[in-house]
Amino acid sequence: MTDDELEIEDNPVPLGPGASATAAAGGIIVSQATPKASPTAGPGPEDEIILDEEIPLGSVTDPGITEAAAATLPQTGESSPAPYYITGMTLAALGLLLSRTRTGKRKS
Repeated sequence: MTDDELEIEDNPVPLGPGASATAAAGGIIVSQATPKASPTAGPGPEDEIILDEEIPLGSVTDPGITEAAAATLPQTGESSPAPYYITGMTLAALGLLLSRTRTGKRKS
């Protein structure tokens, strides 16, 4: 073992319930009731279990749509953001203009 290596010994994992502080100190030991087992998860009497169900293969085809039209993505109706940009710049310019005119009146 070199100076850089440090060996750490692991404590064994306890196999039973841990001892309380009073039991370890020789105090009064009170027995605790064991917890009851919870019901298991699974289908109840009212649940229907379907074992063999066919998995559909392929897609639904529309006879009026050509193969080239089906390969293109649909248009979602998204519009240009330009009106929002123009409106924002106009409001910013208006705010700058109003702040300069008001500060000019206060100085005089």
